[in-house]
Amino acid sequence: MIGFTRVCVLLAPALLAACSYPWNDPYPESQHRANIFYSSFTERPKTLDPARAYSDNEYQLIANIYTPPLQYHYLKRPFQLIPFAAQVIPHPAYYDKNDRLLRESADSKDIAYSVYEIRIKPGFKYQPHPAFALDADGRPMYLKLSREDLKGVYALRDFKHTGTREVVADDYVYQIKRLAEPQLSSPIFALMSEYIIGLGDYAESLKTAARAMSPGAYLDLSQYPLSGATAVDRYTYRIKVKGKYPQFVYWLAMPFFSPVPAEVDRFYSQPGMAEKNLSLDWYPVGAGPYMLTVNDPNRQMVLERNPNFPGEPYPSEGEPGDAAAGLLKDAGKPMPFIDKVVLSLEKEAIPNWNKFLQGYYDVSGITSDNFDQVIQLSGTGEPQLTRSMEQQGIQLQTSVAPSIFYTGFNMLDPVLGGDSERARKLRQTISIAID
Repeated sequence: MIGFTRVCVLLAPALLAACSYPWNDPYPESQHRANIFYSSFTERPKTLDPARAYSDNEYQLIANIYTPPLQYHYLKRPFQLIPFAAQVIPHPAYYDKNDRLLRESADSKDIAYSVYEIRIKPGFKYQPHPAFALDADGRPMYLKLSREDLKGVYALRDFKHTGTREVVADDYVYQIKRLAEPQLSSPIFALMSEYIIGLGDYAESLKTAARAMSPGAYLDLSQYPLSGATAVDRYTYRIKVKGKYPQFVYWLAMPFFSPVPAEVDRFYSQPGMAEKNLSLDWYPVGAGPYMLTVNDPNRQMVLERNPNFPGEPYPSEGEPGDAAAGLLKDAGKPMPFIDKVVLSLEKEAIPNWNKFLQGYYDVSGITSDNFDQVIQLSGTGEPQLTRSMEQQGIQLQTSVAPSIFYTGFNMLDPVLGGDSERARKLRQTISIAID
């Protein structure tokens, strides 16, 4: 998966990649010569709105579309935070209840709030989008649309004109405000309202404002200031966090804290848009390396290179052994390397594996059904490809990832359940036997 920038979640602990000329290529030669990555997804995303998305299959897409302040180093393990849109990783300044600046070594009980000042890199521009299209007088072309105007419009490509603009600090502040928007029901609002100063009260003020408006009216968040998130200048904004919360910096690497421009939110709020799936749920708008050009979640999702992305250098360092493995040979080259990513819906593992062998996909996970066909263990217990797999030009890529699982008892089961002494002893016995 080298070159597919910022894929954050591996769908299997081991991946197989066909890196040489496919022995059975199902695509026409014109596509083979194109710089296209073919893969699959198993479940349609529920939403691609960065204020709401919180699943692996959703992040597989939006992690390549949006530009949060921070990201994780592509090669280093354990995972290491590095800047993405931010110029540097922000370090909090601590203040007491009288707004006096404290030393970095101050006791947590003396810290009333922390301030994160984030300065973003100039030059990031949003993907081409009709929300940014301007007429000859510099006014938005698609701002005051009616349902009648949307006749014949079924996808973003049906708008003839597009535009772009630079990402600014206000866009990051606007997205933080969206976390509190009642209609969005962001999954992290409850937690963030405990830390970002004023976010809980901000949500209540938005509810009050919405009740006072006529049905369907647009609630302009830019007209409602949030004390815990403010823009300092064009490229700098501040976030105020209650007390000391060192984990907050890791949230800044998630799409929840990506920039969302107010004019895109306004564009999608117009009458008739939601009925046509014209929304951030369906068509995300970012400044990252890719943009979503096809959203057919029952068949195929397509990411294409964002022509406005300034590029990002491939890392020049990694883990021990990465250089010998050839993972640093592209050091310094601008990413993304791939022009187009085609993801096809594949619900079952066995068809996915068979299509991988037929050349439909460039990567596949290994399941228990095909493990013996693919993997043999060395004398030291290391997984290796079988000879038949190696002869097809397939390579094995493994990655260690944390996971959490549990085994539970169905307390309604006639054998294991209930509160009888026999059932209780049986559950204890099984619990002792299974680690």
